[in-house]
Amino acid sequence: MRLAVIADTHLPDCAESAQEASLRWALSAAAAAGADLVALAGDLTAAGEDGAAARLFSALDASALPRVITPGNADLRTPATAAALRPGLSEPGAATAGGVYVVGLDSADGAIGNAERARFQERLRQAGTAPVAVVTHWPPAEWPDDDRDWLAGVFHGTGVEVIIVGHKHLDAANAFAGIPVHLVRGLDPDKAKAAPPALSLFTRERGTWQRHDVAFPHADPRTWPAERRQEWLGLLGLSAMDRTLADTARAADLAAPCLELRADAAALADPAALRQAVGRWRAAGGRRLSLHLTNLRWDAAAGAVTGRPAWREAVRLAMDLGVDQVTVHPPRGALGDLHPDGRARECCLHACAEALPPLLDAGVTIGIENLHIARGEANDERRTFGCLPDECLGWIQALRQRLGSTGLQIGMHLDIGHARNNGPLATRWTLGRWYASVGDQVVGYHLHQVTAAGNHQPIDNPFGPF
Repeated sequence: MRLAVIADTHLPDCAESAQEASLRWALSAAAAAGADLVALAGDLTAAGEDGAAARLFSALDASALPRVITPGNADLRTPATAAALRPGLSEPGAATAGGVYVVGLDSADGAIGNAERARFQERLRQAGTAPVAVVTHWPPAEWPDDDRDWLAGVFHGTGVEVIIVGHKHLDAANAFAGIPVHLVRGLDPDKAKAAPPALSLFTRERGTWQRHDVAFPHADPRTWPAERRQEWLGLLGLSAMDRTLADTARAADLAAPCLELRADAAALADPAALRQAVGRWRAAGGRRLSLHLTNLRWDAAAGAVTGRPAWREAVRLAMDLGVDQVTVHPPRGALGDLHPDGRARECCLHACAEALPPLLDAGVTIGIENLHIARGEANDERRTFGCLPDECLGWIQALRQRLGSTGLQIGMHLDIGHARNNGPLATRWTLGRWYASVGDQVVGYHLHQVTAAGNHQPIDNPFGPF
């Protein structure tokens, strides 16, 4: 018997997401591998939204494979839909294939309620003497003591041979009540840890279980053709942050194709030394130089745009260095102040129209970079403008109209760390949803690690989730 396990797909409520692509690939790969049954181990949607659930069931219904399904905590994140969605993600809760009984256990709350205990025990009774595989979302090792004791007692004298769980987005193996437990890293390309997202195949032969993981090929650069890999590597580079001269020299030593300088730090460097360092990097093969401009701010109390002198100096520096691109945040201000018809937005557009034309005339690309909600910041009209795709795309369109620009000379510079580290907004506006929403408007990306140490840490692993 061969059991295909899909976990942690985190489907967003939008079309053309990488998450939906990985799910549809996994269902096709499971069928091609000869799976008898597919088990879905929760966190199938990013936030339990109706549109995401509809996409999930559309993909499942298009597959001819029978299934067992159980919800995860992410599926319950939207209070308005959780109660209705949970039953749909719990049926069918058990099935027999190849002589093996596969049963789902709803652990989406990180604990097991009385109703679910009764339901699970009845389904386990129906297994009779057949070998049993249990699929759940939350690892039993993290449940309350009472729930672990209950499960160990329920398993006594049954045919349970293996427990398969998701939730942690990583691969691991341990045991519970003497029964092997397999954690699977799941299918979300943005969250699978230490390895590419994968479909997990469990095969039972001669009374023993064997596991084999099949990676989602589009999310694993190691499997790409050499030309595609080289094209991707040619788009990577370094951001100098506050080490302008040292990191520009490092970029030259590494022959990094792309280099970003920050205007506030670069302005402090000796101009001749900076030009020499940039020239050395260009001679080493540097192809794309970007300058991150300073911020314009809307001062609501003063009713004026601030930061204009530094901003004009940053534009001048960009011209002097001969940059290929600049990146700049939307004007810093509150969401409620920068609405499309307000005076604040008009004043900020006017400031841009004064400073940016020389860059456009020189063929420089202007990338508008998304921001992230600050820790403790209210998620209402007072929060920072530019934290969601529609806000950034709206500002890009307003700039294009004001400056008479067409195409992608003004586009989206997607800061992946900011989108990932976006407080409560990141629950619904996942990376996958950002990519799908702004992809055809992107002119560049910021890649950086988000850890407990902060929002701009070195990347030490090509596979997520930070």
